[in-house]
Amino acid sequence: MARMDEGETVRPPKRIKRLAAGLALPAVVLGVLWFERRPIAEHYVDRALAERGLPARYRIAALGPFTQRLEDVSLGDPARPDLTADWAELRLAWGFGGPQVVEVRAGGVRLNGRLVDGKLNLGSLDRLMPAPTGAPFALPDLRVALDDARLGLETPAGRIGLALDGQGNLARDFRGRLRLHAPRLSAGDCNAVGLLIAAEVRTAKSGIALDGPVDLGSLACDGAGGLGQVKGRARLKLAGDLGDAEGDVSLLAANGQIASVTAKDWRFVGKFAADLDAGEGGLEGDIGFVDAAAPADLRASLRDYRGALAGSPVAPLVPPLVDALAGASGDVDGKARLLLRHGRTTDVHLRDIALESATAARLTLRDGKGIGWSSAAGITADGALRLAGGGLPEIAGRLAIAGGGGEGRFTVAPIAAGGARLALAPIRIDADGGSYRVQTAATLDGPLGDGAVRGLAMPLTARIGGNGAIALNTACAPLSFESLAVAGIRLAPARLPLCPTGKALVTIAPDGGVGGGGAIPGLKLAGHVGGAPLTIVNRRFGFDIGRPGFIADTVAIRLGAGDSVSRLDVDRLTGQADARGLAGRFEGAAGQIGAVPLLLSEGQGDWRLANADLSLTGRLKVADAAADPRFEPLISDDVRLSLIDGRIHATGQLRQPETNVAVAAVRIDHDLAKARGTALLDVPGITFGRALQPERLTRLTFGVVANVEGTVRGEGRIDWNDAGVTSTGAFRTDSLDLAAAFGPVRGLAGEIRFSDLLGLETPPGQEVRLAEVNPGVAVTDGLIRYQLLPGQKLRVEGGRWPFSGGELFLEPTVMDFAQPVARHMTFRVAGLDAAQFIQQFEFENIAGTGIFDGTLPMVFDDSGGRIENGLLKVREGGGTLAYVGELSNEDLGTFGKMAFDALKSMRYDNLAIRLDGNLDGEIVSEILFTGINERPIGGEKLEGMAEELTGLPFRFNITVRAPFRGLVSTASNFIDPTALIRNQKPGDSPKPVQTQESEDKR
Repeated sequence: MARMDEGETVRPPKRIKRLAAGLALPAVVLGVLWFERRPIAEHYVDRALAERGLPARYRIAALGPFTQRLEDVSLGDPARPDLTADWAELRLAWGFGGPQVVEVRAGGVRLNGRLVDGKLNLGSLDRLMPAPTGAPFALPDLRVALDDARLGLETPAGRIGLALDGQGNLARDFRGRLRLHAPRLSAGDCNAVGLLIAAEVRTAKSGIALDGPVDLGSLACDGAGGLGQVKGRARLKLAGDLGDAEGDVSLLAANGQIASVTAKDWRFVGKFAADLDAGEGGLEGDIGFVDAAAPADLRASLRDYRGALAGSPVAPLVPPLVDALAGASGDVDGKARLLLRHGRTTDVHLRDIALESATAARLTLRDGKGIGWSSAAGITADGALRLAGGGLPEIAGRLAIAGGGGEGRFTVAPIAAGGARLALAPIRIDADGGSYRVQTAATLDGPLGDGAVRGLAMPLTARIGGNGAIALNTACAPLSFESLAVAGIRLAPARLPLCPTGKALVTIAPDGGVGGGGAIPGLKLAGHVGGAPLTIVNRRFGFDIGRPGFIADTVAIRLGAGDSVSRLDVDRLTGQADARGLAGRFEGAAGQIGAVPLLLSEGQGDWRLANADLSLTGRLKVADAAADPRFEPLISDDVRLSLIDGRIHATGQLRQPETNVAVAAVRIDHDLAKARGTALLDVPGITFGRALQPERLTRLTFGVVANVEGTVRGEGRIDWNDAGVTSTGAFRTDSLDLAAAFGPVRGLAGEIRFSDLLGLETPPGQEVRLAEVNPGVAVTDGLIRYQLLPGQKLRVEGGRWPFSGGELFLEPTVMDFAQPVARHMTFRVAGLDAAQFIQQFEFENIAGTGIFDGTLPMVFDDSGGRIENGLLKVREGGGTLAYVGELSNEDLGTFGKMAFDALKSMRYDNLAIRLDGNLDGEIVSEILFTGINERPIGGEKLEGMAEELTGLPFRFNITVRAPFRGLVSTASNFIDPTALIRNQKPGDSPKPVQTQESEDKR
């Protein structure tokens, strides 16, 4: 179909008249008697052609008074003649005015022409055309007989070939056959291929009649569609003056396409009428088609949207609506009334439109001018529109739009399916200046996971530009709902501003590109989870059409009231819909579950909400909520959390951040409705060593123990409800070695049971066994009973060790680890056997007896441990102390040897040792004892002064200053000073073994 630009000047009457003259010219051009009416015999033909400057070549085959015959006729340029004829005859009639041409006969006529700027150009033959007289056009009163006359016409659209055969008087009874053939015609973006018209031609006084079939291989317009295999028939009648034309036209196309919609059996039956003098015409008739369908891939992709918006309240409406649209987009039959008018303006209207699909979906537009286009007024729409059936929502209303202005009103029946319902307020359409504004409001009820939303409402305003661009909600609009419940959460009614982030909430460009976005600033929601109050505050909730999904910044969630409030803060939350629901990521998550003194932070990972089930995977940090933390923060990079039916279930492996050592597996279950839950801690085994020490897990061990080696395992349980939080646990070790302030510990074993795990409290009677403790003097196989008290305090109920034939007791005490204060421990010695004590240290040169009792008060603070006023005393009956080694003059000198010979066997009645000083520093030991020097053990003979010293009473008061760890060697040196003497440098004076005040005692 040719495209006509607005304002184009069209002169169809002149074209048609010139074309008619051109078709008649082969019959009359050779009868130059039209113009001169003089006998050819007098060679007036030659002279007339010469006067018009028209080159001519012909041969006179016959010349008589009634018949003139020319053969091999050629007019125009010999190389490219404008007209040729195999032969031509002119028959004459004689009268008082002389001879007249009454009939022209010709055969094998070939005529060439062109249409230039709307005018027919026949080359040099135009010189034979008569000058305009102003009289109406009329076919000449002349008999003609044409055999194989053809016209080749070059037009801007392409070449057209015309062939005419027939005979009769052109003015009243000509009968012939006209054939038109155009291999390819192009006008604008449209192309017609294989046009063929074969029409019977009849003339009468009233005009010319054409009747015959029309064939067209194809007609296609880029972007608009086309027709294929067009066949039809035309019956047209032209007035004698060629001023008017009318007739019947019927066409049938085997297939056709408008835009991307295809259909079969396109048909048109109607009438044609034109005022050729005024350049006006029209076409009116019925059109129809069958089996219209949108592209197969479009219909297939449309069904792919059945699962779209899964998990959203509108999801149940999508499958039936998609199925209805897919069904209505195929196997559609349609019909309408076409009205086309062309003149100063061009108008096209489709009235009484009726479309019906195989699924019984039906669209009608009646009672008005229908849908049309005008070169002056643009698109027009007028009539009553109704859509119903086939599962589509019923729509009814009326349009009245023309000249860029007007309005429309429609009602849409509510759509309901699967518990969802969408209702639209009456739709109003206002047109102004070629743009349109569409207004309505949507109200939605629908399922949301395991809950539902009711009364979700929002006003909608769409602006449609003259170029087809669409903008939905260019300003903020209130988004409200009456109730919303999901995953055990119930929100109270809310009204929120939904604002576009750009020009509009949704934009659709003329080329189909979709954009836009929106945001809810300062979102605030309130509700309940079970019986617990819930608040959700969000600084900004937004979405971008170009990037499907939403983004929420600075989200704060509070659940519960009073001391049981659970909180969750998220720096950034993103999500989008997919076939399984909603999914996205969270970053910067932090919070706390009720009164449970555990802080969650640095959370990040993925989340998904599908069918009311919320799941999260990611990582987070866990820390102690106490102002003075009892344990160091831990991390987990495999957290898995689900929220199903109002119940939270979470698991994860807690690890020490720096070493990545697994500390405990955690399982948390929380019932939102009942505000109660449980956390289980499973410690399969923490192995302490060089890579991991307890102070990395808790500061409470710092300064108390160090160099810990061994494995601790156990389990813990934390429970919470409206009444508060309780926690229990049990941890055990089979063997643990460590360094304490009072000395190294080996083989610590036992189990500790917590009555308050978070508060680090235990019931009384906890026991721990120690294979060995060595504060300088090793004690083995010890047992300590204790209890952990509130406020990080330790109550020692007592301790006991077997100790050199006697026992070592740890007296009950309470130590405070919550603050840097001195901690007191008192050890009591009972029944220590001096002989076993000496044997324990393998002092080969010392022998002794005696049973000792005493106390060793110890104090531990930030500076370390120390003994204060320790005292060991021998029991009544005393004991002996003897040196059994050998001495020489070389070692001690003569007098030294004499003195120690006298002390080789001593019986004492009283012996007391006082101890003061730091365990890791200097210990001041004061040794007091009295006794008698006896004959040496073994009975060896004393000589000289040693014999005279035997049996004398002695009293010793000795003070020793030395590191506590070296007391044993100090005792050895007191009895056997040879090592000190041997190690003495030349010139050094050894310090006296006995204090000054003991030197004059006897």
